[in-house]
This record gives sequence, structure tokens and C-alpha cells, in this order.
Amino acid sequence: MSPRERSSLADEILHSPLAWLVSAVNLGVFTLAWLRDGSYGFGVDTQILLNLGASMRYFVQGGEYWRLVTAIFLHANWLHLLVNTVFMFRWCVEIERTVGSTRFAIAYLTTGIAGYAVSVLFRSGPSVGASGAGFGMIAVTLGILYRRMGSWQTFIGNPFVRSTISQAGFWILAGFFLIRRMDNYAHLGGLVFGILCGLIIERRRARQGPGWLVPWAAYLVVWAAVVVAACIPGWGVKEM
Repeated sequence: MSPRERSSLADEILHSPLAWLVSAVNLGVFTLAWLRDGSYGFGVDTQILLNLGASMRYFVQGGEYWRLVTAIFLHANWLHLLVNTVFMFRWCVEIERTVGSTRFAIAYLTTGIAGYAVSVLFRSGPSVGASGAGFGMIAVTLGILYRRMGSWQTFIGNPFVRSTISQAGFWILAGFFLIRRMDNYAHLGGLVFGILCGLIIERRRARQGPGWLVPWAAYLVVWAAVVVAACIPGWGVKEM
């Protein structure tokens, strides 16, 4: 690798350090989980994932609230890791470069945590993966673009927007009808909070006075309400 190539990679990392860090953490955590499993197969045993912090209603509502965070960085197998990490990386890089590292971190963590909170409320089984945050990053991008385009007609007529919505819709439908193990509730939670977060992030560019804090406060109140609801023992849809 030439000095110019090394400099270029360093510049890429410096321009979006958290996006690179997220990918590195996902890879590192999965590798540790895979080694701890010890079977050296394609994936990691569910019990190992639960020991390391997978989300599951029984444990979250039993006081292990931290699972709403740790589950974001755990993956079930190599394909799960690869799809989530590669799929999310460019979205994360673009958002971090657009809104800055602090707002990217807020968006990534709040959408990821909200995704698992919604998951806990609607399904009782174990769940891991960064895809809730990944869908959140898609929605953040769409929220930012909607603010910039200024009207629904311009927004929905944009080819990139229509393609993105179509792809997200396909995976949501696939999760309900084709891939039963996919945690669609985490995806939907990430999408909803991602849209709200994207709209608020872009609005701050035109802020005048302290009024720009109000949407952020409202967002965090709604987010906290969903997270707290997921942590209350006995709350949640009883699955058939």
C-alpha cells in the first residue's frame, strides 16, 4: 500500500470515526462470541448470546435493562454479521459526515435501543443484531432528505428515495412472510424513531433561538416512554 493510499484510508476514518468504530466493535464482539462458543461453526449458540447480552423480554423485564444496548452489537452468525455490517456501513458514514459524530451517535443508539424496546413489547423470544439501528439509519437519511426537498411530491418523486423505500419495504414484508426468525419489530421501531430523528436533526440547521431544543426534548420523552414501557414487568403483547 502506497503512502497516498494509507493517507486516504486514514482520512476516511478521521471523517467518520464512529462509523468505523461501530463496524470494528461488531466484528470484534462477534469474534469473541464465536470463540467462546467453541464449536467453530457458522454461528453462535443462543445460550452464549443470551449470556453475552442478547435482548429477551424475560431478562429485560427482570431488571437487565442493559440488554437493550448490548444486543445491538451481537450477531447470530457470520452471514448476519456480514449483512448488517456491510449494509449499514455506507449509511453510517454518510450520516456521520452530514450531521457530525455526536448527532450520529445519538441517532444510532436511540434508534437501536428503541428498536429493541419495541421488540420486547411485541415478541418474547431472544434477539440480536444491529439491523434495528440499520433501519434507523435509513430512516434518518429519509428524514433529512424530506426536510431538504421541502415537499412530499418532490420527496416521493426522487428516484433514490423511492428505491430506498421500496427496499426497506421489501425487507419488512420478507420478515413477516418469508424469514420468520427476522426481528421485524426491531426494524419497525428503528424506522419510526429514525424518521423522527432525521426530521429533527435537519431542522436544527435552521434553528433560531432556544426553540430548537423543543423537538429534541419531545423526541427523547417519547423515546424514553417506549424504553421504560419495555422494561415494566408484564408489559407486552402475549404471543400465540
